[in-house]
Amino acid sequence: MRKPRYHIMQNRFSILFPLLIIISLGIAIIISSSFEKGWSHNWSGVSSSVKDSVLMAKNIGYTGGIGPNGRSLKKYAESRNWIMTNATESELLNLTKYPNGTIKAIGYEGLIRKNKFNEKVDIILKSIDDKEFKVFYSMGCQGYELEISEYLMRFVLMDENELPPNEQELDIDFGLSQSDKTKIMTAYIERHK
Repeated sequence: MRKPRYHIMQNRFSILFPLLIIISLGIAIIISSSFEKGWSHNWSGVSSSVKDSVLMAKNIGYTGGIGPNGRSLKKYAESRNWIMTNATESELLNLTKYPNGTIKAIGYEGLIRKNKFNEKVDIILKSIDDKEFKVFYSMGCQGYELEISEYLMRFVLMDENELPPNEQELDIDFGLSQSDKTKIMTAYIERHK
């Protein structure tokens, strides 16, 4: 006796279905393991030259200028400085939302260093609350993983090149009043208790 045609099709489907599930799961795992949050970043309003420089700088980290074995890392510092100097305020604000500690730090630092940017206190306070991503900072043969606000306080606002910092006072004002400095320091100390 011959099997009906629909039984043959059902047997083929029952063999192919688990195979298709396994292949689909494998593809999903490969895609999810290689996915970077930066791929979904909104680049609207950012010029292509700034975007290209950011994408090159995102995996470099910060440096005191000298890397392991006395190797000069000046070109990386110059690349970050180029971004901070040539990016507009809106582009730098966009960078503070990028899912990478180095790029966020470039955005925050660039805004702090802009003479005409009037919301420096707010942006510094925002950086104190920005805890998700870290900045890797290297000085010679030593590297440190710092919170963004910790980097900004030690190396931008306090010009402190030793870890941990010796003083708890903002040395460089960037147009900040004494009450602004006190407000920033209070928030920073409260955050790190």
